[in-house]
Amino acid sequence: MNEHVAGSGAEPDPADAHPESDAALRGVIDDYMSTFEPEPEDTAGLRERILRLVRDDLYRGPSTHLQTGRGNPFSISTASVRSIVRIAVDSVDGIRARSVDVEPAGDPEGSAATVALTVAMRAGIPFAATAEVIRGSVAAAVLAELGIPAVRIDINAEDVYVD
Repeated sequence: MNEHVAGSGAEPDPADAHPESDAALRGVIDDYMSTFEPEPEDTAGLRERILRLVRDDLYRGPSTHLQTGRGNPFSISTASVRSIVRIAVDSVDGIRARSVDVEPAGDPEGSAATVALTVAMRAGIPFAATAEVIRGSVAAAVLAELGIPAVRIDINAEDVYVD
């Protein structure tokens, strides 16, 4: 496996990222190819194209799969989705985002989102009123940035802090 050295400018090779996944995928492709016996011209480079897609996906990290209001599917990195929610939560006075989980929801799935998050709040802040402000901020950010509604926003106050 290639090692990435900070500051070297060299990126790790995604092909080296998950050799077990590559081997498993190669097995599935081989089974498929032996069962259906496609014409050789139909399979030229198929395995490498599939593996390149899988490697690229692994290299980018986990994705959240959603759809636009018109039903067009899209993927966005889960880290980006969490960042959108964190910024919305942190914009509320006296609140700091902790964990964030966003899951596709709606019918069809991915046309909406459910959000579960934990927060730390400054001592003396009334939770019930502030939770509604957090929900409004998160709902607006999800709609503005992702183009889908947040149909459920669960908030758990996990910690209290003093400035």
